[in-house]
This record gives sequence, C-alpha cells and structure tokens, in this order.
Amino acid sequence: MRCLRAADGKTLASAGSQTIAARTATLFTFAPILDGSFIKEGPVEAFKNGHFAKVPVFFGSNTNEGANWSASLTDASANTSMPNATETTVYNFLHGQYANLTRASFDRAVADFYPLSNFANFSLQGQQMYGEMRYICSAGLITGAGFDNGVEAFQYHYDNPILGSNHAAELVALFVSPPPADQGDKTLFEAMREDWTSFVVDKSPIARDSAVAWKVS
Repeated sequence: MRCLRAADGKTLASAGSQTIAARTATLFTFAPILDGSFIKEGPVEAFKNGHFAKVPVFFGSNTNEGANWSASLTDASANTSMPNATETTVYNFLHGQYANLTRASFDRAVADFYPLSNFANFSLQGQQMYGEMRYICSAGLITGAGFDNGVEAFQYHYDNPILGSNHAAELVALFVSPPPADQGDKTLFEAMREDWTSFVVDKSPIARDSAVAWKVS
C-alpha cells in the first residue's frame, strides 16, 4: 500500500491502461488479491466456511445472466459471437475470466452439463456457462450459506421472455416499466418494489396483494 500511495498518478494510470490492453479476453481486469492479511480467503471459500457477515440477505439472478458479455471482447479468439467461434473460443472466453480454469475441467463440464446439442450455437453455450458460473450459482451459494448459518436468506430468480432476462434486467424494472410491459408485468414490478423496500425496512420481502410465497428450502 505504501508503494501505491507513493507512486505518481500518471504512472499508475499508464500501468492500468497497459494491463487492460494486454488482457483483451478479460472482462474485469482488476480484482482483490489474497494477501493473507486483509483478505485471507476467496469469496467461495469464505461463504462455504461461514466467514461472512451474518446479516439478512436478499439475492437473486436472471435467466440470461451471461448474455452479451463475450461479444464485448476485442479478442476474437475469446469472442463467442464471432461467426467462426468454436468450443475453444468458449474455453478461451471462460479462461479469460477464470485464469485457473483448465481445459480438462472445461471439457468435463461441457460433457456433463453443457453439451453443444443443448444449444443453438457456441455463443449460447458460452452464455449459459458464464451466466451460471458468475451470477446464477453465486446467488445459490450466498443465500445457501446464509441459510446454513442461521441467517434469514431470500433468493429470487427473474425470468421474463418478453421483456428480457439479461443481467440487471430486474433492477431496471424496479425503477421503470420497460416497454412493452403489460399489466401483468407492471403488477409484478410493483410487487418487486414492495419486496425490496420491505426487506430494507423489516428484513423480510413482503408485497401487498402478491401471490408470491417465499418457501423454505
């Protein structure tokens, strides 16, 4: 930390730009590191070991969490939206986000859970794999860890095939009703707003006149 604070601002900015330019297959170039002091374990291990703040949690995910992320990459070898994409392209995309992901592990996941026959193309295959790895499974991990540790935990899953279920789509709906939302959508969005605000106030998502029931699992 002393080294960073002593460094010239322009030097740091230049180093950051060079790092980003060199990591063209990576979406989030900078991340916390395990220093053994301030951060002693990764988030997955921390949640599994119960090493997290024991506060009520309201967490969820959307069906198409992984959509469009790969298409934003400038590295064609990791951009699954390219017309010549292959399974190696999908691996390169995921490896760009998870440096410790081996090809052998990737191949097992494809064979067991994500065979190409389940998808129309490599882009959708990579989308599903990334969406589950980064967001959907994280929601289950966090809320599951909370429940296992006696914390009030509520998990939701947002799926709207008409308006879209990409990353953060449900957050947009909290503030505005995106077109072409029908009355059913607007009723749901109002219930979602009440769930969010009641959780903040009373630590429990409760919407008036809503058919949604939060089940213990």
